[in-house]
Amino acid sequence: MDAAQLLEYLSGFPRMMLYAIIPFFLPMQKKRNWYVYLPLPLALLTACVGLGMLLFPRLPQNRMLGPFFFGIHYLAVFASLSFSLCLMCGSSWEESTHAVLCAYMAQHLSYCLDTLATHFWGNSPAWNGDLFHYPVMILLYVFLYFFLARPLCINGHYPSSHVHSAGLLVVEMGLMYAISIYTVQIEMPWLHAVYAMICILFIMVSERRWTEYMHAQDEMQKKEQLWALSKAQYEMTQENIEIINRKCHDLRHQVMALRSVAGEEAREEAIASMERAVQIYDSAYRTGNKTLDTVLMQKGLVCSQNQISLSVMADGKLLNFIDPVDLYTLLANILDNAIEASLHLTNPAVRSIHVSVHEKKGLIILQEENPYSGDVVLRDGLPVTTKEDKTSHGFGTRSIQYTAEKYSGVMHLSTDGGMFVLRIIFPALEAEDANQDGKMHS
Repeated sequence: MDAAQLLEYLSGFPRMMLYAIIPFFLPMQKKRNWYVYLPLPLALLTACVGLGMLLFPRLPQNRMLGPFFFGIHYLAVFASLSFSLCLMCGSSWEESTHAVLCAYMAQHLSYCLDTLATHFWGNSPAWNGDLFHYPVMILLYVFLYFFLARPLCINGHYPSSHVHSAGLLVVEMGLMYAISIYTVQIEMPWLHAVYAMICILFIMVSERRWTEYMHAQDEMQKKEQLWALSKAQYEMTQENIEIINRKCHDLRHQVMALRSVAGEEAREEAIASMERAVQIYDSAYRTGNKTLDTVLMQKGLVCSQNQISLSVMADGKLLNFIDPVDLYTLLANILDNAIEASLHLTNPAVRSIHVSVHEKKGLIILQEENPYSGDVVLRDGLPVTTKEDKTSHGFGTRSIQYTAEKYSGVMHLSTDGGMFVLRIIFPALEAEDANQDGKMHS
């Protein structure tokens, strides 16, 4: 293999992979100004070709080490495209690798069709390989975009994991690349083409079925969450009704007492007591987010019942990018922990909870503060919960952290000066992108 042949071979695979990645890149959710990174994959793939020509000019001629060299070249191309997708789409390494491996299946399927066509019609005087290859490749990639890429890419993301991506890599490299090398050496590439096409179609169908199954599982989990949320709201409603009944009972007795009160000062005191009793029903929150308003109203009733002052300064519209179920779970856990901590304060006058949501320097900050008694020990940024724990802040904190990280947020806890502070910081740009994506899918 001379230098010209080596250059053609080394540049051919990256070029074909660049075509094949397009149908799997299109449905992915992209970052703002993603097009700025468009030259990157071209630069990285060119570097792969250049390094191959520079470092291994004679290695491909070695019958034993040649396949190994080309295998390393393939992996370098995979890594370059995966890295480019990570930057353009903000996707995880696993998700990007999954998309690249799907593109490799598409590229190899195109290669197999071209191999079979060349085997059966290559000797015909009218045969034109390019005239066959490129139209078939375009039709194939359009078909795979609708059959595989769009069904796999749910809400702009490919569901994947370390194990899943590694499994795909082993299957593809083991069953297609290795057998391809062997059939070329025995001069029967058409045999590999038939076998590889069967394997690829099987893997593609399995991929689609696996994604449909995972999507169904996710929908089932959401339904279970909604059921649990409905149950919790029902129980909370029952508690609220009991609170209202008690207040009404107290008001009836106070009205009866007011009729028999003699003296202006005593009457004014009785009226003030009645005003405090009904003040709780005028505590509706209007933050701009219905889920936030619901949680604050429900927990506000619990706070009022337990003599806990709840103050809120929140622009709820900033949290519209969070799914209502996730937002309800997040805030309910935060306020439940704060209420539990406040109940351990013996003096009702110091029981207070403050919640704020605001934007600052491109960041959305959700913060909750409350005083506590006893000691809070933090380990790895989370409270250590024991039987002697007096704050109860450890319960649900991991759930809060998980929900925050799900939306690219960072949770930070501090316990300075007897004040427990929970702060979650979301990037405002990520939140705006999520809102725009939600509008597109609505």
